[in-house]
Formats: sequence, C-alpha cells, structure tokens
Amino acid sequence: MTRQWLMRLQPDQHRTVDPAMPSTAIASAVELLGSGPARWAVQTAEAIAGEILEQVPEHGGGQGPVTTLRRSTESAVLAALRLLVSESPRGIAALTGETLEGCREFARRGIPLDQVLRGVRLGHARLAHDLAAAIEEHVPADRRLAEVRRVNDLLFTYADSHASMMAEEYIAERDRWRGSDEAARRAIVDDVLAGRPVDAVTALRSLHYDISRTHLAAVLWCDDTDSRTPVAERLHRTAMAMTRSLAAAGMLLIPADSMSAWVWFAVTDEDSPGRAGHPRDRLDRSHDVRAALGPPGTGPQGMRRSHLGALRAERVARHSGQWLCDYQEVRLVALATADPEHAQWFVQDVLGTLASGGDRVRELRETLRVYLAEERSLRTAADRLHVARNTITYRVKRAEELLPAATTAGNSLELRLALEIAQHLPL
Repeated sequence: MTRQWLMRLQPDQHRTVDPAMPSTAIASAVELLGSGPARWAVQTAEAIAGEILEQVPEHGGGQGPVTTLRRSTESAVLAALRLLVSESPRGIAALTGETLEGCREFARRGIPLDQVLRGVRLGHARLAHDLAAAIEEHVPADRRLAEVRRVNDLLFTYADSHASMMAEEYIAERDRWRGSDEAARRAIVDDVLAGRPVDAVTALRSLHYDISRTHLAAVLWCDDTDSRTPVAERLHRTAMAMTRSLAAAGMLLIPADSMSAWVWFAVTDEDSPGRAGHPRDRLDRSHDVRAALGPPGTGPQGMRRSHLGALRAERVARHSGQWLCDYQEVRLVALATADPEHAQWFVQDVLGTLASGGDRVRELRETLRVYLAEERSLRTAADRLHVARNTITYRVKRAEELLPAATTAGNSLELRLALEIAQHLPL
C-alpha cells in the first residue's frame, strides 16, 4: 500500500521531453510502472543530465555524448523506480545496459573517473530530492517519515552498488582501450580537431587516410535502436554508400559513441555538394541513419573546420528532424541558434502569433519565408511552393496580420532571420 504513491507520479505538464532510450525500453517501463511514472522518470532524467552537464562539462561535447548521458540517466532512474516498487529488490541490477555502455564510452573519451563518479553522485542526489518532494505530495503525513527512510535506504544501497560497478567497468574498459589500435587512431584525430600539429606521414600510416587532402566531414547517427541490424553496421554501410556517392578517394570513420560516428571523405572540389548534385539526391534511407555535412576544407585545418561545421549542422538537424543536413544550407541558422533558448525568445518576440504551432500557422509562416527569400516575387514563390499566385498573396497577407505591429513596420532582416530559425526549431 505504501508504494502506491509511486504510481501517482506525473510529469510537469508544461514541459515536453522526448525519451532518449529506445521505444521498446520505454514501452516496457510503461507496462510495469504506468504512463505517468515512466514519463516522470524521463523528465527527471533529462533534468539530471542537464545538471550533470552544468557541473561536469566533460560529459558534453556534442549531441551524441549528450544523448548517451541522457540514455544512461533515464535507464538509471527507471531502474531506481523499479527497485522502489518491487517487493524483492535484490534481483534488480544496479548497472543497466545503457549505463554500462555509457560508462565504457566515458572511459574511451578519457573523462576522468572521479568526474564520472561525481556525475553519478549528482544524479542520485537529484533523484532523492525529487522523490522526497513526491513523498511530501502523495504520502499521508503519518507515513511520510517511514517512507522517506525506506526510500533513502534503498537509494543509498543502489547508489553505492551503482558507483562501485561503474568504477570497475570504467577501469576495465580504460585498460582495454589504451592498448588498442582504435585508441591510437582516435588520439591522432583528437590532435587534429584540437588544432595541434600532426605529422601527415604518421597519420597516414595509422589512419590509412591522407589528412593533407580536401575533406568533407559528416556526422552520422541513428535515432532508432530497435533494428535487428547493429548500429555500427548501419553507420558503416551508410558511410560506404556516401563514399560511392561522392566518388571519394578515401574515407575515415571514427566511432563517436554507441549511436554515432564521425566521418571524413577525401574529395575534390568537383565532388563537393552542389557540384554534381547533392548527396541527398543519390542516397536512400534504408538504414535509418541520419547525417550532417560540414563545409569542404583542405589539410588538417580544413579537416577540423569541416568537422566543426558538421557538428553544428547536426545540432540543427536534431531539432528540425532532417535526415540529411548540410551546414552550407543552414549556417545562418546554426549561428543564430547557438543559444537555443535565446533563439526561441527572439522568434517569439519578432513573429508573435505567427510563431505558434499548428499546421495552418506553419503553412502561413513557410509561405512568408519563401516569399521574402525570393525577393517578394509572387511568381517564383508560387513555383517553389507549387501553388497559385493568388494563394501566395492570400497567405502572405494573412501571415502579416499575425505579426506584431513593431515587426511589420520594423527590421526586415530580423523578420527573415526569425522565419529561418522557426523553420528549424520546434515551436
């Protein structure tokens, strides 16, 4: 009876957080705990991951590492809830598959063990705090003290076992990784990306890739982990297909984490996107892999710049849902959305009601964006959107009516920028 309060957990209805774990894992949690507690766990885990990133920034470094951290925290919170509702908690593992993979990735990335364990402590402290608040809300006053003690005792035991197993796995993976060829390859790539001098001959011998050439970088990642085909195989197949599509003279693939990879293609100017047709026109999506491309660059510095551009395109793509995002097509949006929260404020201030959700408003917003991008040409905008010119006229007029008065009389540059941002950020 005391545990029934756990089944009444509900997430904050004013916040929407998509799970980072596979849909099958979330469905299993919903079946055991119920929809409310499972969604509460996802939301709590996202807050925990944010706090860890703030306090231990080594866990960050791009969307892939953040996703790995979120999967690990989600899995840990759900495991803690299963522990708290179980009549026989001894059979519940302190280290889940997601936390195990996250721990191994932390070791491969060289995050110090004390910082990894600090993240564990921060996560368990935040979880204990949020559960105490839930007990205060849902458990009758005469039972609260006993329930707080029960929860704290179980969480302490769970956290202690969790940290011990994390340390053991981390050390084992670190020792294995240090002696591997993969670690040597990653060390050279890390030097290139850090702007440190790298001998091209040494790099060619280890990487089997010429860093002095012209490079086109890509970030590849999978959102769907439910496929029977391993993620690493899907990423490699996609990289090989892109190599053929680009007629590249070479390809370098470095695993970034369990769900993504960094790739460089040795190309000529003629092979770059925009010259012989864009890669998206020649690739299929059969492997459910998404991609972000950087700008072409030559030599080690160009390899670094192209990769950084791909990372920025990846951030835009993860917000917009694009399956292939080219930095050269979204570089203005990437620059303007470096601070996503500030970008949201800007869009809302400039667009007003036109920034709201709904298919109809999105249609009006997109029509105005295309109309302004085409220098207010009704004919060209109509051709791009495949509608009649009168339809463009009507939609533009309706869209302008939804704009704040200050915007309609104000800066057209701000309006165009807000419309471009709105196309790529969830509203």
